[in-house]
Amino acid sequence: MRPLRILHVTPYASAAWAYGGIPRLVHSLTQGLAQRGHQVTVCTTDACDASTRLTPPASGTDGSVDVRVFRNLSNALAYHLQLFVPLGLETYLKRHAGAFDVAHLHACRNLPGVRAAYHLRRAGVPYVLAPNGTAPRIERRQMAKTLFDAIEGGRTLRGATRVLAVSEAERRQLSELGVDTQVRVIPNPIDLSEFTTPIVPGRFRSRFALPAGPLVLFLGRLTPRKRLDVLARAFARLRHAGAWLVIAGNDMGAGRATRALVRTLGLEQRTFFTGLLHGSQRLEALADADVMVYPSEHEIFGLAPLESLLAGTPVIVADDSGCGEVITATGGGRLVPPGDADALARAIDAMLDDPVAWRAEAAGAAVRVRAAYGDDVVCDALERLYGEMIA
Repeated sequence: MRPLRILHVTPYASAAWAYGGIPRLVHSLTQGLAQRGHQVTVCTTDACDASTRLTPPASGTDGSVDVRVFRNLSNALAYHLQLFVPLGLETYLKRHAGAFDVAHLHACRNLPGVRAAYHLRRAGVPYVLAPNGTAPRIERRQMAKTLFDAIEGGRTLRGATRVLAVSEAERRQLSELGVDTQVRVIPNPIDLSEFTTPIVPGRFRSRFALPAGPLVLFLGRLTPRKRLDVLARAFARLRHAGAWLVIAGNDMGAGRATRALVRTLGLEQRTFFTGLLHGSQRLEALADADVMVYPSEHEIFGLAPLESLLAGTPVIVADDSGCGEVITATGGGRLVPPGDADALARAIDAMLDDPVAWRAEAAGAAVRVRAAYGDDVVCDALERLYGEMIA
């Protein structure tokens, strides 16, 4: 394929760990596409976390990718309400949208994506929209999402040349929403370069002074959809009374309720809240855990469980959507019904009963993860999709 000029538009960039998986997958995709010889530009905002912005809030490069960072009108509005208002982005898009061959918009219901779609349509540039689980109106601010869709969001979806689903579960989700644009299934990529250097065992336990004993880990954003309430209740019912629970992630709506439930269940002395873990810290947490639990509902993919398998740790996920689909394909874990604390407790106990065997299961699954979800494999599929759109 000839080199393409590709635009990626995302509300948050690779260093914005507080916003979950999308910033990381954008980094993996854009780096992989640039290594294939394409000219890749990323337009994003300076959102970082609840209290800080990315610095410096200006254009720069990330390897061979041209990154354009636009300052948000309000960092608080961006974090708490997902209201991203990037100053200067409109002017940039008006001037440069027509300079690209194809564009890739990440997540639904964000102003950067909406304005990019508008200018790309006017310039006749095809774009693919990747909702990554954000298309349904679930969890928080449903009225605001309905209003957004009525005013502009629906037009962005309808104007897409292709819509990208990351699992068959998301494809069904989009179909139920009446999306009639051609949908393609291409999974999220795993940045395998992070696993080139062996993870040092025990470093996470040492950093947080964790006692000896089995370690049960949740890693992700603390939101109601992650169902930390189910995890806490399951942990309280374990036969393995010497186990420890670690909840790692930034609070985006469920932190206070989770801490209150932990106190009510009498688990305070056995539960550790680490806050947000960056970069290698999260990999060290995954490697030191005996089991990684991801009880999230409506999870159309789930990067963290796959990263856990690559770190050598088995996983337990809910079986209601894409995350269960992915783990079924790779192995290395168990599936439980969403919201079922008793089933989750039994699954955790079973893994803690035979940690050696489950570590071996995770190692075998890691081979399949690399083969199916490595960044080079995913970028190859995405490159072919772009070619199809342009043709």
